[in-house]
Amino acid sequence: MFLKGKRIFIVEDNPGNLAIALIYLERQGAIVKFERRGIKVPEIISTQMPIDVILLDLMLPKNANGFDVVDQIRQFPELKSIPMIMVSAADPDAAMPVARQKGLAGFISKPVTPQIAFYVAEVLRGKPVWMGDSGFMFS
Repeated sequence: MFLKGKRIFIVEDNPGNLAIALIYLERQGAIVKFERRGIKVPEIISTQMPIDVILLDLMLPKNANGFDVVDQIRQFPELKSIPMIMVSAADPDAAMPVARQKGLAGFISKPVTPQIAFYVAEVLRGKPVWMGDSGFMFS
């Protein structure tokens, strides 16, 4: 249970992906909260503090996207230091450079696998993770 007591917030609209991530993270002892629509995420996170890491889907409903949510979160000083990881089925070659530019701690390509818990643990240790179609790499 290498994530025991770690508080993770997930922004994910797909119920299946959310359920899978919850299972893998909670199995390792994480306390997981989530929001499915990508609406008012900073306000919701503020009520759930402390949060150790935020996982964001890139493609959200109603033309919302994870990068917009990142920008909203960064407007709240008390949330700026929380590491964020984009978790997406989007083309990693297009999405990873934007994630890096925005200062995210990593990018994980879907589908969600049990390794998500390992990637989150690495970010919590201060190691950015970038996992795309070509495999996993630390940066």
